[in-house]
Amino acid sequence: MLKALWGAVIAFLVISSLIAGLFGGSNSLNAVLAGSFIIIINLGVLTLLIIIAVRIKEWIEGQVANVAEQKGAGAELQMLRQSVERIEAKVDRIEKVLDGISE
Repeated sequence: MLKALWGAVIAFLVISSLIAGLFGGSNSLNAVLAGSFIIIINLGVLTLLIIIAVRIKEWIEGQVANVAEQKGAGAELQMLRQSVERIEAKVDRIEKVLDGISE
């Protein structure tokens, strides 16, 4: 997107400079060059803002993925706790049976 935008602006500036140089003389060419400078500065600022917005979006997506991963880990931990509780209950029953046999 940015490459196409920069390409279109550069092509427009070259064409307008050629037209101003052919038909307008030096004053028109100076005005076109000054306008070109302003357009390039504005496009540079727009490019930086787009890059910053994309980086912020990527960072937010990473944070959301981390939170989702932590919630998934919490659910997995809960399942492990339940499994350990079931195993503890089975071990308690086995101990009772073994106590009954040894007496």
